[in-house]
Amino acid sequence: MDHQGHRERLRQRFRRSGLEAFAPHEALELLLTYAIPRRDTKPIAYALLERFGSLHAVLQASAEELMQVEGVGESAAVLIAMMTPLFRAYRRSLEEGTDVIKNYFQTVRYCEALFEGERYEKFYVVCLGNGMKRLNTALISTGDVTEVRVYGRHVLSALTQCNALGAVIAHNHPSGIARPSQEDVALTNRIAALLDGVGIKLYDHIIVAPTETFSFRRGGLLGAETGAVTEAAQHFEQVLPAVRDEIYHNGTTKKGECRQCEETGGDYLL
Repeated sequence: MDHQGHRERLRQRFRRSGLEAFAPHEALELLLTYAIPRRDTKPIAYALLERFGSLHAVLQASAEELMQVEGVGESAAVLIAMMTPLFRAYRRSLEEGTDVIKNYFQTVRYCEALFEGERYEKFYVVCLGNGMKRLNTALISTGDVTEVRVYGRHVLSALTQCNALGAVIAHNHPSGIARPSQEDVALTNRIAALLDGVGIKLYDHIIVAPTETFSFRRGGLLGAETGAVTEAAQHFEQVLPAVRDEIYHNGTTKKGECRQCEETGGDYLL
């Protein structure tokens, strides 16, 4: 088979029309041509899809996992494993085009960018100054697929280092929905109390899941004026299931809605 001619045809197709007309195996095949010379990459692309189940799962796999597939060496594994972090950096760069957080929808879009394609739980604090200017975004902790351990003193340290006046905290649920757990609420309560004690306002806690986000503030678990937790958050473990469902419904935004509604986002944080 004329592998070189096939590679060139794939590249020319991409130059003419992008990836829209490519099947998942063809997109992987094209990517692999830049790391695997003088070899038919189609069987390797199919093997990757069979091993991981989908294109997005291939792109989220680690280099070590990818190298377990026959034909995938270190160069190809690193190239594939770079794709999702690179896109996450791209999304974050887009959202950092402005250094002021103006409304709820802009906040959610920024938090979504922090966790794009992330397989493990992470916890960030967005440090805010006068006029809601974003001073820094600090990664506080990294966990596994279901849990991340966070200490309030690390959040406070990140905020005081840049003399922040306010904060948005955010973490992800990579394998589930954005519904807050009792542990999530208890953590928010502790951080809100800690920050209130030093005059730093907690504006929100955003949970990001693959298809949705949850806002503690919109769900009624964090007071709009004070940044302190509400009665619902203080007694969350005692709240009836129907009330929890209502809190979840009120605080949840489906992925993609924020881009459509950003212009009507209101004065969420101002």
